Amino acid sequence: MCVSVDRVCGQPGRKTSLADNQIGEAGARHLAGLTNLTTLELADNQIGEAGARHLAGLTNLTTLQLADNRIGDAGVKHLAGLSNLTRLELGWNQIGDAGVKHLAGLTNLTTLELGRNQIGDAGVKHLAGLSNLTTLELWSNEIGEAGVQYLAGLTNLTTLELEDNEIGDAGVKHLAGLTNLRKLGLKENDLADLSPLSNLGSLVNLNVSKTKVSDLIPLKRLFEKGIPAKWEVGNNWEDGIFVKGCPLIHPPPEVVQQGHEAVLNYFLEIEEQGMDRLFEAKMLIVGEGRAGKTSLLRRLYQPDQPLPDEDETTKGIDIHRHDFPLANGRTFRLNVWDFGGQQIYHATHQFFLTKNSLYILLDDTAKNHKSVTDEGFRYWLEVIELLSDRSPVLIFQNEKGGRSKAIDEAGIKGRFPNVKEVYRGNLDKSDSAKPLSAAIEFFVQRLPYVGEEVPAKWIPIRGALEEEARHRPYISQEDYFAVYRRHLEFDRTKALHLSRYLHDLGVFLHFQEDRLLRRTVILQNPWATEAVFRILDDPTVVGRLGRFTLADCERVWATTEYASMHLELLALMEKFELCYALRDQEDTWLAPQLLSPSVPPALDGWGESGDLVLSYRYGFLPKGLISRLMVRMHRFVLRPEMAWATGVLFEREETQVLVQITLRGNEIVLRARGPERKALLSVIASDLDALNASFPGLEEKLGKWIPCVCSQCVISALPEMFEQKRLLKRKQDRKLAIECPGSYEDVSVLELLDGLKLEDLPRWADKPSDDQNGVSDASSAGQTPSKTIKVFLASSEELREDRDAFDLYFRQQNDRLRQQGLYLKIIRWENFLDAMSDSRLQDEYNREVRSCEIFVSLFMTKTGKFTEEEFDVAHQAFQEKDRPQIYTFFKKANISIDDAILDDLQSLRKFQDKLQRLGHFWTKYDNVEHLKRQFRDQLDKLLDQGLV
Repeated sequence: MCVSVDRVCGQPGRKTSLADNQIGEAGARHLAGLTNLTTLELADNQIGEAGARHLAGLTNLTTLQLADNRIGDAGVKHLAGLSNLTRLELGWNQIGDAGVKHLAGLTNLTTLELGRNQIGDAGVKHLAGLSNLTTLELWSNEIGEAGVQYLAGLTNLTTLELEDNEIGDAGVKHLAGLTNLRKLGLKENDLADLSPLSNLGSLVNLNVSKTKVSDLIPLKRLFEKGIPAKWEVGNNWEDGIFVKGCPLIHPPPEVVQQGHEAVLNYFLEIEEQGMDRLFEAKMLIVGEGRAGKTSLLRRLYQPDQPLPDEDETTKGIDIHRHDFPLANGRTFRLNVWDFGGQQIYHATHQFFLTKNSLYILLDDTAKNHKSVTDEGFRYWLEVIELLSDRSPVLIFQNEKGGRSKAIDEAGIKGRFPNVKEVYRGNLDKSDSAKPLSAAIEFFVQRLPYVGEEVPAKWIPIRGALEEEARHRPYISQEDYFAVYRRHLEFDRTKALHLSRYLHDLGVFLHFQEDRLLRRTVILQNPWATEAVFRILDDPTVVGRLGRFTLADCERVWATTEYASMHLELLALMEKFELCYALRDQEDTWLAPQLLSPSVPPALDGWGESGDLVLSYRYGFLPKGLISRLMVRMHRFVLRPEMAWATGVLFEREETQVLVQITLRGNEIVLRARGPERKALLSVIASDLDALNASFPGLEEKLGKWIPCVCSQCVISALPEMFEQKRLLKRKQDRKLAIECPGSYEDVSVLELLDGLKLEDLPRWADKPSDDQNGVSDASSAGQTPSKTIKVFLASSEELREDRDAFDLYFRQQNDRLRQQGLYLKIIRWENFLDAMSDSRLQDEYNREVRSCEIFVSLFMTKTGKFTEEEFDVAHQAFQEKDRPQIYTFFKKANISIDDAILDDLQSLRKFQDKLQRLGHFWTKYDNVEHLKRQFRDQLDKLLDQGLV
């Protein structure tokens, strides 16, 4: 880092920005004489208490940013005389009650940021007299009810951030009088009751994520004003009531995730119909094949049926309904799912293992012991933990032939706290499951959402559909509408909202977004899974290593129940990513999970020095990940014979990426070679990232590893590896060198992180598949989109790499958006030629800006004359016609005077001030991946709300 504070001090002006440098106490000393300063930005500079002392004489300051400087209580004392301050930022400074009392006299303050300190309730008391405050940030400060009461008199507040404190319902009551609040952050607190906030009519942004809130009805007036309930937080300043992680009942999470219209519809349905309670739960019996799962089901709920023969196995999933009476006179309905345990079925379990369910894990006595080290047993515990949000588990040990064995109950419960009890019994005896049966009734009544209230007419509609399911496995969408009409006045939108809710709950399958499948409502899940497994179990298909034709489907599905549904069932298999259509063989599909377990001879020992390598190491690797990746990216599988059960070779002209699970079993390695190796590796890794993200909680069990680039490793086929998280932490802490454990050479952290960055934008990244024999929208990537969304991407040259990677990300989004009939057309300055126009080339850009639906601009250390002009054009167009939607992102960066002159920094700050005056809120991003996540959230919201 090379910051010349002397040079900064020699610049005339009333505003200085040195944020995110390392000027320290010595640097702060040089600023002491700048007595004309009105604005000083010194965030993240390690100035400490000694540095804060040198600022005490800057009495003309109106804005002072000192976040993340560890000035402590003693440092705050030196700021007590800066009485002209209107904005003061002191987050991340180890400040307690003793420090905050020195701020009590700064009565001109309108903005005070004190996040991530330890001021506690006593500290808040010192802020009670700052009546001019409009913005107050107190997140992560150990504040409870006693502290919140001191905020009740700050009636000018429009923004109040209190997330990650200890505020319960009693504390929230003290906020009821802050009627000017527009933004209120209460995330990660102990509150459950929102009724004290019901009269805060100015609110447009309320975050109660990860609280105990279950009922949003008190905020109904805000919803009716157009403030939407949202599951995800995108831009911190966007309108919305954010509720992710709340145990919602009114409305259920499935309704909130459908969007604002669905929430309003839910409230309307309750008003019109009243409410009723639903006493129902799902129980899943899982375990290895032939452990006795079906025998347990029959002992529990089918006592009249004999135990199955040894060769009688469950094909996929069987579902049984069991009713039992409750003490309140109502009937509890238990839906029992009996899962096939064979390996071939594991890849599909992710679609059915749901949260808020009870799991019975069956063990048998075939082995001498059971602990968390047993592979098969651990697999089920891991997959339940991963997919079910740690739903409760009861273990039943089937003592076959009367044989019993020890089980490491303490070790299992220590590692998997969702395991509640362990039961034993010989299922040959008719009463062996009675203790388990009583435990099941106990635990299912305590599952979340049991007894939840829903609009009253939804229950008889659901009941009518379940009665239909007793007689036929599927109905048409029109038949579903007819059922709806028998109970409610028909409204297509409302009927589809209810259908989506019941689909999300697993009551039936109705894929409304798929052009073919939306015509059918599949009432019997076992009917669908049985059809799928008939293909996967067929000896001919197995013998062909997963290849099957339309003729095979007609043969396997020849029975009456499947006769007219062949195309729909194929579409369902594609929807579940179980197969894809082969491009060079008409009416032929491949199910990758049936491929040979052996590596093709041509790929044996494929790795060599010079390969670009990326490793994913999993604490738990879900089954079927490689198969699903192959289905998703099959347009790059040019030679299916170069794929096997645990690996595949992706190809693009002269470039290849080999993806395989290593022998250690919990690692996926990607090796790329060829002229476009970075590009193809980026495309494949992006979809693997998306697959990983589809498993809730998997990212916590996953690490990305990057190869060393020292002189020895760069010529090795097996280089040393560094975890990406560790490298990012070192970059953040400015420890920019790391030792290779093999060669002991110091390696640049930045070089390691940059090694996989995309250099050239591949225009083929979103190239649609050439195959035309797929049957569903999901497989027909080449379908003509019904709507094109123009996105203008602007940035200065210093962010070219980010712009390229972001451009590629846009194009990757087209893979999924085509399924919705949408296409993103990316416009950037490289698309233009000087010969395009006789007028100034920038005028051509501006015309494109005015015609686009979305305008995205990226900034780091400078604004750039033309980029700011493009923003102005976009903003003027938005004021005139409500488009384009404008998103502005600033990249966080370590800025040195050697790299960016002071004029650039000042122009950047002026532009940010301009945005604030315009009421346009920008977003900061750390890296390209962070940028992608933030934009993906915004894009989905725009699409959900129909704004583009």
